Amino acid sequence: MERLAHPAAVWTVNLLVPGSGLVLLGRVLAGTVLALLWAAAVAGLLVGLVVWPDAMDAGPLASLGVLTGILYVTGQVLTFARGRAVRRRASDASRDAAFLEVLAATLQGRTDEAEAACKALLRQDPDDVEATLHLGVLAARTGRRAAARRYLRRARFLDDAGRWDFRIGRELAAMAGQANLSRER
Repeated sequence: MERLAHPAAVWTVNLLVPGSGLVLLGRVLAGTVLALLWAAAVAGLLVGLVVWPDAMDAGPLASLGVLTGILYVTGQVLTFARGRAVRRRASDASRDAAFLEVLAATLQGRTDEAEAACKALLRQDPDDVEATLHLGVLAARTGRRAAARRYLRRARFLDDAGRWDFRIGRELAAMAGQANLSRER
């Protein structure tokens, strides 16, 4: 099981340097880029205000201040969203058991029951990639192509790690092949 950083540590470092909380939550590249951009903006402000106050006009200095504020708020919002997603997925055994029931219902041909269970999982966690993907597969199997495409695209959007990218691509390609086949007839 993956060990998560304590939320107090994440928020403390993120309040000091926005983006560093993202690094602790596993988004190393995004967190580092955001932290470096914010540090450069703060350095520019300090140079403009303290080191060479006569060298910089008020307009660029105000723009740099706004940019610094935007980067700071962006860091806080992204860390909040990522932390929420990580905590939601951290340890939810009941969700895993419910999803096993969805798979069993699908294998037994009870697609309506499986679809209802997937929608119940999505009510609990709207960002559940597996439930969204499975709804897309069920919709494709029952001939609802527009709904299937919508679910599969949403699953691709939610799949941060790219874990389900191959499966999503395969399902979309299969639907495109079926559409081409039906047009030829």
